[in-house]
This record gives sequence, structure tokens and C-alpha cells, in this order.
Amino acid sequence: MKRQCQQQRPDFVRIRHALMLVGIAVCVAFFLIVPTASSAVQSPQEYFTTWDLSPSYLQKQFDVAAAGDMVTLSSDEFQVISRILDRLQGAPSQWLQKWADDSVAFDSNLITTYQQECRSVQVIGDIVRVNCIESPRNVAAITSLKEIYAVQLLLEDSQTVWVVVPEIPAGLPVGRPLHQNGGASVILLHVSGEDSIKKQKEPILSVAARIQWWPQTSFGKLGMDYGLFQSVIDGDSLRAVESDAFYSSLSVSARQKRIPDGPLIDDKSLVALLDPASDWLRLHRGRQITLDGTARRIVKVTVESKREQKILGSDHYWEIFLFVPTPLLQIQNEFQETYPVVFCCTKLPQGMPVGEGVNERLKVTGFLFKRYRYITRRLNYSGKGAGEGRPQESPLLVGQIPVWVPAKQPSKLPRGMTWLPVLTAVALVGWIVKGFCQSRHRSPLKESLPDQIELP
Repeated sequence: MKRQCQQQRPDFVRIRHALMLVGIAVCVAFFLIVPTASSAVQSPQEYFTTWDLSPSYLQKQFDVAAAGDMVTLSSDEFQVISRILDRLQGAPSQWLQKWADDSVAFDSNLITTYQQECRSVQVIGDIVRVNCIESPRNVAAITSLKEIYAVQLLLEDSQTVWVVVPEIPAGLPVGRPLHQNGGASVILLHVSGEDSIKKQKEPILSVAARIQWWPQTSFGKLGMDYGLFQSVIDGDSLRAVESDAFYSSLSVSARQKRIPDGPLIDDKSLVALLDPASDWLRLHRGRQITLDGTARRIVKVTVESKREQKILGSDHYWEIFLFVPTPLLQIQNEFQETYPVVFCCTKLPQGMPVGEGVNERLKVTGFLFKRYRYITRRLNYSGKGAGEGRPQESPLLVGQIPVWVPAKQPSKLPRGMTWLPVLTAVALVGWIVKGFCQSRHRSPLKESLPDQIELP
């Protein structure tokens, strides 16, 4: 019967069935092929050429832009630079990371090749000056960049490279002579001609997504790149875009061989640090401070990504919620004299208790990273149903290892004297009972006591 029905199936039914199978096959192929194609990393040359920004075109556009000790951009040149920076910021993060990882070391003899092939080049040197270039009036209306920055790098071979970036790290001075360690992974826009003598005289113009900066601070001297802080978002939880900055901060802080035993942060700075409306943390990001308090929560956080494990040098770190004493604070309608600070580290003192409910005295010395937003266990009741966790913001610090101050244990008696307290208590009770019994046999006073005692 089944075979007969199959033989009598109309032609249009068979055609429709075949088209349905073809459609299913196309959909399966789409979902298998498209993600693979879209995830393929393009080279910088392929990417910029797609946006009509080929290396040959860029070489002609900036013939006299980087002349002498400054970068001068016409309206057309500023517009082209804006397009490049916009495309650079719009590239997928994994592409930017791949380009940076594949960067070649700078070689003055190969700059023409680097420019023609649109190679990503790593330049390291001294930051000599940072100039701010404001957008021309006729360009401001068509670009989101109101200003850009030109960073002058002096390399070891005395070659000058101007690096144009959309923003600079907070704290990097602008408009005055500098001597700071810096670098960048750049795309060369314009290089000098084939004449080797001219190559050494004419500055190179390049562009980068960000500038690297190692200031002369405790964190910078350890090797922390303050340029990574540009990805940090205050008032939010830890995001994927902050992973390089966060894990690099943890890794660098672990290099500190000797943790300074400095004084605690003063009350005025502490209140400004804890206040979510204050800008104090952003202006002091990377500063090392010391805090003393009680840890209520110490948990292990596992790092899943192989790349992040490589940056951190471990597959985990520790997160500590430390309640520090403060001046009297009013939080909403409540008053309190302690406030939580989040401290992340790579190691813990041996034997220190961990878990969700601990009560350990700690002294931590860490570098300020961000203002961290999380949900507490305290509930907010909106009147519409069950309460929800209350959001809160706390400073997040990274450091190497906290100093644990264990609670003092009661002194123990020498062996053989453990029964001494019991015997003492029994003797005391016996002495009290004996005194009570003797008092019952005493005769009452015959005469009353005088109202006062008269001296002879």
C-alpha cells in the first residue's frame, strides 16, 4: 500500500519536496560556512583597501603632513585620518589583536616595504611630545572625532615617528616637551623616499588604535602599560574589552618583589575613593595604596581562556571583599562606618581560610584598577513583588598577596596543669560554703553600731 501511494504521488508534490530539501541544505551550508568566513582575519592591507584606503593612496595623501617637530593636517588630510581611525576602531577586536601579535620590529631599511604592504609595525622609544589636533569646522560635522592626538616618538636609531591616535591615556601631558617611555603597534601612512639620507631626516607618519605608555610610577616601572587603561569602564562589572588590562595588571603586580610597608590612605582620599560620584579614582588609576580591614568573602575565580591564562601566568586568581573602617558615611538612608573594597590577587597566605563567610583581618597593598559594580545580597524591595539584589560600586584593586593578621589564640597552660583551673574553682566554692556555715553560729550583735566614729 505504501509503495502504491508513492507511485501515485503528483509531480508538483515531488517538486515541492525536492525544493524543501534543497532549502534545508542551503540553510545548513549557510550556518556552517558564513561564521567561518566572517571569522577569518583579514590582513591590514585587505581591510583598508576594502574601504578605499590602499597604501599607495595614503602615501600620496600625506606628503608634507609630518614636517619638522609637528604634524599639520589640512581639512582633507584630517578627514582621511578620521576615516582611517574610524575604520581602525571599527575592526573586530580579534583582528586588532592578531595584527598586534603579528607586528614586526621596526627597521629603518624596510620602512618602504612596510608601508607598501601595510604591515603592522612595533615601534618603541621615547615620547618626546604630544600634540592635540582639533577638527576643522568643515570636518567636525561629518566625523565623530572632535580632536585627535599626534604622539612624537624618538626611536633608538634617532628616527622620528609620529603616531596619530584617537585618544591618549589619562595623565599623559599634552603640549610640552616630555621624556616618557612609550610605543605603539602602527600602520605606516607616509614614509620618506628611497634616498637613505632623506629617510633619516624626514619623520614617518603612522596611525595606531592606541599608544603604549610606561610612566615613571611604581606600576609603570614594573612594566604596566597605562595605554591599556583606555579600555577600562568605571561603574560597571568586568567586561571582555577590559580583559587585557585586568589580567596584565594582575600579572604585573605579581612581579613586585618587595611590597612597600607604607601608611594607610588618609580619610579624605579614602572618602573620595569610595564616593561613586567622585572622579578621584580615574585620576589616580594605577596608584598603589594600602588598606586595613576585615575580609568577609574570599573566593577563587577560574580563568577559562588560554590567552588570558597566558597573560596572567595562571589559571585562577583570588577575589577578596574587604570591609575597611571609614569615617561615618551616609549611604542612602543608612549610616555606616565600614565600606567594602574588592581586592584581587594571585596568591594567598598559607593556611588562610577561604569561602563565602569568613572573618579575617587583612592588610592589603594594591594598585587602583577601576570602580567595580556588582549586586549585593542585601535586597531592594520595589513593592511589586520579591526583592532584588541591591547594586553597589566599590573600588577594585589588584595586588600580589595580602598580609594576614590571624586572631590571637588564648594562651595554653603547660602540660600537666590543665586541671589547675578546675581545682581552683572547687577550692573557691568550698571556701565560700565554709564561710557561710560558720556565720550561722556567730552570736548576734548586742548593741547597735554608733552613728559615727569619734576620734579620741
